[in-house]
Amino acid sequence: MSNHRESWSVNTWRFLLSAVLCGLELAAQNYPRAYDTNAVIVTRKLSKELFDLNSIPFMEPLVTTVNATSNARFFRQAAIPSHVERPYVRFGIHTMVGFVRDDQRTYRPTLPTLAQPVEYGKYIGYENGTIVLRDTIGLAVDLVKRLFHKAADSGRVRVPAVAPTVFGNDPTDITIDREYLQQLVRTDPEFATLYNLLPQSTRQMVDSLILKLPSTLSLPPGQNMHTIVAAVPQLEIGALAGTELLVRYIPPVVFDQNIGRFSFWGIGLRHSISQYLRDPLFDIAVQVGYQGTLLRKSVGVTNAQLEARGEFLLANIHMSRRFEGIVDVYTGVGYEQLRARSSYRYTLPQQVQIQLGLLRVLPDGSVVRDPENGYPGDDVVQESIATLTVRNVKWTIGLARSIGPVTLCLDYNLGSWSLLSLGIDVQW
Repeated sequence: MSNHRESWSVNTWRFLLSAVLCGLELAAQNYPRAYDTNAVIVTRKLSKELFDLNSIPFMEPLVTTVNATSNARFFRQAAIPSHVERPYVRFGIHTMVGFVRDDQRTYRPTLPTLAQPVEYGKYIGYENGTIVLRDTIGLAVDLVKRLFHKAADSGRVRVPAVAPTVFGNDPTDITIDREYLQQLVRTDPEFATLYNLLPQSTRQMVDSLILKLPSTLSLPPGQNMHTIVAAVPQLEIGALAGTELLVRYIPPVVFDQNIGRFSFWGIGLRHSISQYLRDPLFDIAVQVGYQGTLLRKSVGVTNAQLEARGEFLLANIHMSRRFEGIVDVYTGVGYEQLRARSSYRYTLPQQVQIQLGLLRVLPDGSVVRDPENGYPGDDVVQESIATLTVRNVKWTIGLARSIGPVTLCLDYNLGSWSLLSLGIDVQW
């Protein structure tokens, strides 16, 4: 009886691994045979998991800093008349500079691994007495992730301690000792028993899959940025019962080639508090606002596409004091909340495509596609989506100088992000 069970188990696992490899071949049957199609499919899935794990720490500094930089220059004084004979209009152009912190330039990357043995029950089932494989690619990827985990424990798959964010500089990779992975399959009890029972032809397919995986998995490169610049025209209309309306808008423009196309619009209401006080030493006002943003950017040789949409809610209390004929001094404390949704559409990195044999390197060092000779490149676009919510309390201090109807202002914002903003407006 035990021999029968053992034979059934062996046959089951033989079927399972053979089905995995055959299923991968069927899934990849449209690919030329100049490279290992199984390795391409598995690498693509691993690259997506790699990016999903690291997309938020990689992209968050850009998304948050660009949004925070644009969310400045909402006030330059707190004086708002309670009544006016006719509405006044204030039109200005405001420029903001955000500074990238050192801790925003790097992050700790993570490799997709599997800490426990593969749960084969997730991938196989029984229908009418027949073994059915539900997810061929998923099982193959989990097997490779399990190998990664064991190899990482032995130092044969190396993950860098830090990697560049989109603001960072030095590119880095995860290195993979493929020969060691092959050794694990052949000698580790978790894999070796099944491997050694396979026919020679199937073992060769397993070896090819492992040995033709890329020796490195590229992490997204940084752009080596230290500042973010934004600018916006702004219109303020007042005053009704000590209240001003603010609107701002800028269409998609390229402030910096490293940032891409950025647009934003906002609306705010400011209300005077000092109008309720008798002989206040300084003017006081409160403000609430909303701002929407859109960022589009292409990254790298393969033109990966980043699109980030953000929504900012803000509230602040600010005060100012006029030194007649000299300068206005203003300051305020505000709370802001950013909610952003980022999508990143990409193909395999160029270096990975070269290692897989999807791209051809010419003698002059240039990289090309050559489908007729088995180098089709990677046209399968994958998408990773990240959402984040960031809250911030910031302090603003600034100076404004009026010369007739024209006012110049300069302020500094200190919080999770450091911002410097400069504006000029004219009132009539």
